[in-house]
Amino acid sequence: MLNGVDLRARESLAEQIGEDSWEAQLSIGVAARPAAADRCRVRTEPMRLGSTRVARAFGIDQRFGPGADCLDQRSGSGAADCLDPVGSLLVALGASVADSVVAELSAAGCAPALLEVLPCAEFTADGTGRISYEIRLDGEVPAEQARRAVAAARARGTAHRTLEEPNDIKAVVQTARDVHLASPPADHDSADGAAVRRRTARVMWEIGTHVLAEADGVHAESDQPKQLFGADLAPSAQEYFLAALAAEALGFADPRAAAPGEPAAAVHASGRIDLRGPYSTQDAPVGLRNILVQLLPADPTRAGEAAPDAVRRWFAEGDALRLVRDPHPIEVRLVLDGTPVPVPHPENDRTTDTKEPHRAP
Repeated sequence: MLNGVDLRARESLAEQIGEDSWEAQLSIGVAARPAAADRCRVRTEPMRLGSTRVARAFGIDQRFGPGADCLDQRSGSGAADCLDPVGSLLVALGASVADSVVAELSAAGCAPALLEVLPCAEFTADGTGRISYEIRLDGEVPAEQARRAVAAARARGTAHRTLEEPNDIKAVVQTARDVHLASPPADHDSADGAAVRRRTARVMWEIGTHVLAEADGVHAESDQPKQLFGADLAPSAQEYFLAALAAEALGFADPRAAAPGEPAAAVHASGRIDLRGPYSTQDAPVGLRNILVQLLPADPTRAGEAAPDAVRRWFAEGDALRLVRDPHPIEVRLVLDGTPVPVPHPENDRTTDTKEPHRAP
């Protein structure tokens, strides 16, 4: 084991899921409910990894809009700040990239003294988003191996591929007569237009799959469950993705906190990952797929058209939703021991076309 990464266990998982595709299916879900006028409580639900049910007992307090002041990773009182939906996506991207990079470096026998990921999201006047991130490495890491780690994040990183590729987002509004809605990716060129808003985060690798993060002055952490070689210390990157969508959808729909004893609106967000994509060389999708958002109004029998209309506004205006739904060419920069290192454009990067087992998620 190097850098807290169990390479033998990763190889074993790659072999197992290669032989049984059902065991490669990871289903994830979260549920959001209003907690105050400007924030909600998002609770993770048990993951399902093939035939195994994996309990996840985390809560993420999130603001509906930009800004922050209340985050608590586990149930109970604690920290005083919280992420907004875009901040959660940046934390998820940084955590996933760090996971991919450290796994690739560990497989090559490299032990970095420092690994930081600096994700950034920029928005133009029409709401179009652009995404980039910088990877900073210090220590005894050869430049060519650092480039291979960047290639691993691009090719097999779940968050990178989720944000880079188009996603159909589906929604169900549970009323007296359920309303099914879909939001296909928008057809636009994210390179056009000057950025009018810019959001950044800093994600610092600790050990294994555990990272500490900061976005807009808000501190957070992320980890993977033990079944995916983590220490189960905090929500996973994928759970931050779904928490962002659930919180943002609830903010558009019905963010009012209910009085004691009264029902409140709720949003459930779920998705699936085929682990053969990030953990093996099989031709399978790498990103989060089958994303479904379900809105349960406080009174489904009297919701009428207000709840579906709120979801339609979310489809049109939600920053986090558009980052996940629409395709984005992602710019990646590498800084090694304080010196920028050129990295090949992915179309010219032959390191991703390898037949060797790829261990980086």
